[in-house]
Amino acid sequence: MRWPDEAESAGGGHPCGSVAHHLDDPLASIRFLAHLETLKVAPREQWPALDGALLAEAREAARHLDDTGRRWGWVLYGLRREQHAYALVVRLLADPATRDIGADLAREACHGWRAAPVELLPPLVRHCGQGISPAMAGALTTASISAAAMRAHGALMATIPFTPYPRARRPSGNPPPYDSATAAAVLRARPVDTGRLRHAAEIFGALLDTGPLTFRQAAQLYNLTFKRPGRMQAVCAPMWLRHAGPTALARLLALMTPHLGDYGIGEYYSEGLARMGRHAMPALPSLTALIDRRTRIPVNDSTRDGETMLDERLLAAAIDARRAILADAAP
Repeated sequence: MRWPDEAESAGGGHPCGSVAHHLDDPLASIRFLAHLETLKVAPREQWPALDGALLAEAREAARHLDDTGRRWGWVLYGLRREQHAYALVVRLLADPATRDIGADLAREACHGWRAAPVELLPPLVRHCGQGISPAMAGALTTASISAAAMRAHGALMATIPFTPYPRARRPSGNPPPYDSATAAAVLRARPVDTGRLRHAAEIFGALLDTGPLTFRQAAQLYNLTFKRPGRMQAVCAPMWLRHAGPTALARLLALMTPHLGDYGIGEYYSEGLARMGRHAMPALPSLTALIDRRTRIPVNDSTRDGETMLDERLLAAAIDARRAILADAAP
């Protein structure tokens, strides 16, 4: 359903424009959008009155607006009103007439805040009823992306006829075995300034296990490690640490820690730090800052659920890295 033209103009994403003349419009959808636009820039003391006005308009406004809950969620996220969003979801879910609005708002909250799935999965399950509406299904799908939510409430999810979000797994082919002779042969066939090398960790690991690298092999590893950021740098940084020793650590960490939140390669950098073990202790503040974020890491994917999954993967990799570093550092 398309929004009415007047409703679109009242809430068309122009918070700086005056919407005061729409606050008393005869159409509830226009009043709702006007109140949302007002809330975006209102001082904190006006929030309770605007909250009440939005609740009063929501049921009728939803007759003309497909994404009432989603728009509401955007505004609350922009105002950093996390706990209020959770309380509002629970209130909307409790009323069958506003349940789908609450589900849409819950989904938006789960896209924005990492704690939202843990907080909101129980009320979503409790209010999904005999049949699961499309809005409720969308909210349950998004909430189930959260590993923390599924750890906490997986048994609760099993009580309803719903399939959680499928978890994509990274392909895990076993690399061929390398000894020092086969590893050296591979590197002899590659140029010194090579920029890519499959199974680099295994190849250089086999050579470092038996003795120091030759000058040519060290130059190859140097180029793989320091030439450009990306998966290869993350894979080879622990190898360079083994070759060059602790004097190289500060430079390596300066290369690695800025990329931990990169949705394309951040996982590899966390895995590289994990392989460094206790040597990567200076990276713990960067890992902890990523782990302790309340909001999702801004990423770019074709869907909001895909972006949420990318944040979950970066979070899981950072948690694994911190655990590995601390375990290696323990007496």
